Amino acid sequence: MKKLLISVVIILICLFFFLAPVNQEISSNYDVYQYVKECKAELGITRKLPLLSCLDGEQIPIFVDKHEIQRDNWDELSSAKKCDNPHWLGGDMGCWTYSHIQVLQLDNENVMVLNCRQKGNQLNKTWFRKTKTNLGMNQQQRKEQYDNAHGAEKTELYYLYNTFNDIGVILRNTHTGKSCYLTQYGDAVTGFLPPLDAQLPGKSDYLNKYNPDQARPPKDFPEELWYRNANQAFKSPGFTANAGCIDCHNAHGFKYSPYINSKQGLPRIQAMSKLPMLPVGKPFIDRFRDADFLQVTTEAIDGMPQLCTQCHNMTTSGTCGDSIDFATGRPSTTLHTWLTRSTSSKWMPPLIMDSALIKKHVATMKCCCNNPDAKGCKTRKFGPTLADLPKDFSKGEGWVSGQGANLCKGTMNSIQWNADKVE
Repeated sequence: MKKLLISVVIILICLFFFLAPVNQEISSNYDVYQYVKECKAELGITRKLPLLSCLDGEQIPIFVDKHEIQRDNWDELSSAKKCDNPHWLGGDMGCWTYSHIQVLQLDNENVMVLNCRQKGNQLNKTWFRKTKTNLGMNQQQRKEQYDNAHGAEKTELYYLYNTFNDIGVILRNTHTGKSCYLTQYGDAVTGFLPPLDAQLPGKSDYLNKYNPDQARPPKDFPEELWYRNANQAFKSPGFTANAGCIDCHNAHGFKYSPYINSKQGLPRIQAMSKLPMLPVGKPFIDRFRDADFLQVTTEAIDGMPQLCTQCHNMTTSGTCGDSIDFATGRPSTTLHTWLTRSTSSKWMPPLIMDSALIKKHVATMKCCCNNPDAKGCKTRKFGPTLADLPKDFSKGEGWVSGQGANLCKGTMNSIQWNADKVE
């Protein structure tokens, strides 16, 4: 009986290791430090990564009817649900103030982008730590208010000055297309971010490493919000990958809009559109493969290459779908309730040419976005690894012509196209 029991136990143990996923242990132990180490090696970053503070970034101004939301007009301009320039394309939260962005050139090839946001619900002005404070204040005004406060009020005002509930870090090699993503969202944490490629310093030294002009948290401020290592400060790589960051960012590595672009220091979109998307880390590679992201374009229209892809990388997820709809001023009603105040506003295209020609190109591009395998459309792999790229990718080769239904040819071959009459 004893021998039988031992045999059963051995069989069960063998079955466990045989049936367990090969990457189970790797996935569970693949933390932020391991991910950053792999990122630096893959991107070719040899220096120490800079210590980041959200407060070092440039505050993104938010406009309503071309007036910037500020302290003296907060009550008036914040009452609407729409703004001219949402900094984040995700509901009313994109119109909230006090988002900071910084772009750091690490070396000749690599950039590091940090975006810190205070996001909330427009219907609830007490969303951020239940404060009723004027959220039109800039960083200096919030600091002065904090410095002049006392007791419990001082603690409360520090949340407004230097905590953020949505933080994103992007590392991208602007020559190869290799990219990495770190996120933290949902929890309000201070903008003093811990080292990403070094262990956390002792408490007595930690805050001394940041800009002395930036106010430190008061003594009774929760320690877990400012003293935490990289694994505590950011979501795990697996979580971030499954959350779908590269679903939006795959087209260019960064998410561009007329409001956040090269003016804030991001690389020019035309250069990024020529690169593949090579995410670092198995969770991100798996996400890319599972979604089967592809580049999409059209055949030449009246002898002219597709206008949209002269500047942009159009992909099945990232620039097709909702993105092309609201970029060209034709979003659904739901999207338009938060995107902009003007129902006639559109981002694209900033081209000086015949409007009928532009409409024809845009309509055909939308058709191919929705039907990438249709005749007249072309697709191409652009990641997630070098081995997945078609031959001569960097020379513009590797496109596969659609062989499906003839759904887009009518638009492409039409003599005159009036997009206003077609949905």
